[in-house]
Amino acid sequence: MNKILNKHFLLFIFCFINVVPSSATMFRFCCYYNGFWGNWTEYWTECWGHYGGFMLYGSGEHKSNYYFAFAIDGYRTPSQKEIKEHRKNNTWWTYTGTVEYYISDVYPTLKSCLMELGRPLKQKDTEDYFYQYEKLPLARATNMRKHGELVGFTRVKSKATIKIAPYKKHPEVYNIWVDDVAFAISLNGNFFHQK
Repeated sequence: MNKILNKHFLLFIFCFINVVPSSATMFRFCCYYNGFWGNWTEYWTECWGHYGGFMLYGSGEHKSNYYFAFAIDGYRTPSQKEIKEHRKNNTWWTYTGTVEYYISDVYPTLKSCLMELGRPLKQKDTEDYFYQYEKLPLARATNMRKHGELVGFTRVKSKATIKIAPYKKHPEVYNIWVDDVAFAISLNGNFFHQK
């Protein structure tokens, strides 16, 4: 009896770990800028949402303190026939939607964040010594000379093109395009519960 309970407990733990919402999970990120894709990088983060859009936020942080979020306009779960057709033809799903991310004095565009950090900017990135005492004073001086004003830690909401790689059961890889850059997210084998 004890062996059966242990097996069920391990099965429960395994299923719980592979659920994406509200748990620190290993994702893979990749960035596209200057005409090239970079390498995939593994990154621990928390996630909340569904296949039609989700937000990423720091481990232990409140969901409202997300550093990146996207939503597909009018997303609906495709039929099995549509999924099979896309896989057969190796056709990516293409949607329009919105994306939210942060910029700052030091990283004034999403491209600058992706180039330096390999991911979107988090508030904690702006609190470290290097940012505050070495990079920020230079950026402030440059901005003041050019524009006469400072740009602090600011949330930006933009239109985006969201592409999802063909998949067998659930979406796995998202390429989120904003202007001439893209942020790719692989769920890395994790999944959302269907509603």
